[in-house]
Parts: sequence; structure tokens; C-alpha cells
Amino acid sequence: MVDACATHGIYPYYGPFGDIKDTVACEDQFRNAFLLGCVGTWSLHPAQIKIANRVFSPSVEDIAHARRVVAAMGDGTGAVMIDGKMEDDASLKQCLVLVELAERLAEIDPELKATYDAIETPEA
Repeated sequence: MVDACATHGIYPYYGPFGDIKDTVACEDQFRNAFLLGCVGTWSLHPAQIKIANRVFSPSVEDIAHARRVVAAMGDGTGAVMIDGKMEDDASLKQCLVLVELAERLAEIDPELKATYDAIETPEA
């Protein structure tokens, strides 16, 4: 489904999770959908919204790392070492996607905006 959506320029969303009371299984399902490439999910109950937001929003650590890579890579040529890990053009492309996603989410979610704005990015 994710590949078919990508082929046609459609955002892939995961279907609803039916067991409203099982928040652990709900989060597991949402996380699996995220790892497979879904950009969000339907929810059947307000309790699932917080879970979906947490799963489908980049973490503070991910955004901090992505910003460090973007700052260190400059024009994207070559490679750099950050915390003992090689970062290259492929890493930069992934990090740019994360940073853009964080910026878009911050535009519509004041709580995420405050969280992402508070991230201090140390030098690479």
C-alpha cells in the first residue's frame, strides 16, 4: 500500500485500530505502520489521538540529530563523523525530511512547536 501510494503521490495512512482499551497494542500497531512508511493513521477514539501524535511525530532526539547533520553537511558533498557515526549524502537527505516534517508539524501544533523550538543543537 505504501509503495502504491508513493507511486501516485498519495500519503499512506494506516487504518483504524479497533480495540480502544488496549493502548499498548494500539501504539505497537501505529509504530509498525510508521516503520512501514505510513504518514499517519485513522483513530476511532480520542485516546488514540495522543498515541498517533507521539508515534508519527519525530522525537526531540531525532530532530536534534537531524539538525546537527544538516549543519555539518553544508552542501551535502562528502561525509562527516558525528558521535562516531558516518553521515553522508543519504543521511543528509533523510535528515532534511525529518527537519521539514518537524517544521510542518510545528506550524499546526503549538505544543510541538514549543518542544522543537526548545531543542539546542550542539556543534557536530
